[in-house]
Amino acid sequence: MTFVSTSLERADKWDEICFPVQTRPLETLLPPHYELLATDRQKAIVGEAAPGKFQVFALQGKDYSLIPNQLLREVVDACIPDYRLDIHYTDRGEFSITIILPQQVNVGQEALFKSLIFNNSYSGKSPFTIQGSTLQGQHGTQARVSYYRTVCSNGLMGWADDFSSLTQYQQWLQAGRSPKARKSVAPAAPDLYKRISHKKLDLTIFRDFLQDLIARFMTQESSVTAQVYDWLAQVPAPPQLQDLMAETGLPKQLSRIALERLRKEEKLLRVDSSLWLVYNAINYALLNSRSSLTIRDRYDLDEKALHQLAALAL
Repeated sequence: MTFVSTSLERADKWDEICFPVQTRPLETLLPPHYELLATDRQKAIVGEAAPGKFQVFALQGKDYSLIPNQLLREVVDACIPDYRLDIHYTDRGEFSITIILPQQVNVGQEALFKSLIFNNSYSGKSPFTIQGSTLQGQHGTQARVSYYRTVCSNGLMGWADDFSSLTQYQQWLQAGRSPKARKSVAPAAPDLYKRISHKKLDLTIFRDFLQDLIARFMTQESSVTAQVYDWLAQVPAPPQLQDLMAETGLPKQLSRIALERLRKEEKLLRVDSSLWLVYNAINYALLNSRSSLTIRDRYDLDEKALHQLAALAL
């Protein structure tokens, strides 16, 4: 398998990623004398990123549901009166969209902005996620909360809001970070959410779902995630940082970039290194470096790093 190394492009306006996109039967894109052999992938995802320039992002099965970025834009504009954007995307149809609100929370000596992150994909390589969780993973009455850090101009991609308290999160860390145990603490999903699936997705139901989730997100004033960040800011980083980077699963090239970023932030902020700064250095490397990792891969590594560092802080 060939892996293509890419850098993430950045934008601060919807127009960069809200170009026309649609599903087309593959047979309609082929010349008349071509015969299409039997296959379960006969639906083409076709975008027009520039006028007259069409791109086939992927071939999908008949049950695949396309979520256009324009739909996300319409819902966000209707539900959030004041926000700004930080978008990371690739020319292969992967998008990470951070909605940054004016509300702030203090972590250590820094002020972070409350934010909402959507990951979308036209390539099919990554599932649609909200705050790092798939549609089927949304649950309960409490929304995950993301935070945007101005120092590195990145949205932070690790969460602990599936837990009811910092103590419960720490107990999960002590018990070995079992995915099954984490799932068991989550509240039951509302009835509306049980009808949400990326396959055969009804976009009308999805729009209602998204509006409900954003409404809960807007009224939520605190989060366990912010408490974890503040906790990490109080714990000094260990001397063997290279070994620590390896334990998080970060590729060697990105580990070097993270270490360089960590030293830069120590000088910039005039503080000693903490696990909070280590986490942010990893986040910076994942979002700002050329790599064959998909956007979803980068998010998974970021969240893994957060839990690894939090376990070290116990």
